[in-house]
Amino acid sequence: MSGHEAARVARDAATNQDQTWATLSGLMCWDAVVYCQVAAGRLPPAAITIGNHGEVISEDDTRVTTSAGMRAVPQGAFIGFFDVGRLMHAMIAVGHGLAAGNKNECIGIGAPVGWEILDLANRIDWNADGTAGWRHLRVYYRAM
Repeated sequence: MSGHEAARVARDAATNQDQTWATLSGLMCWDAVVYCQVAAGRLPPAAITIGNHGEVISEDDTRVTTSAGMRAVPQGAFIGFFDVGRLMHAMIAVGHGLAAGNKNECIGIGAPVGWEILDLANRIDWNADGTAGWRHLRVYYRAM
């Protein structure tokens, strides 16, 4: 399984806006990330919910606290945004601080619906306490 391949699936869908784009745009954010990872060879995990996500991301994974940290997240990594221990949003790293996702408005940047690539390193406000955005979300990643 390849993080580079998962990132390619995510990037191509956002760029081409083809059937894969439509599929990803219709999924829950975390299911869309898993779709890209499975397309690159990952075994499908159990159903993911706000409370059931340990197979793909947890607060025990690597924490991201700065824009430089976001730039270091490897391609294909599952990025999780947590609010008081609850998974609130998910995206997939596509390299250099960029990530692809759906329903991104909840983190303060991006559209309410539609698979898109966003510059998390530079467009999210990284707070002094290591949280992200106005909601002060904690950000973690798990490499593929």
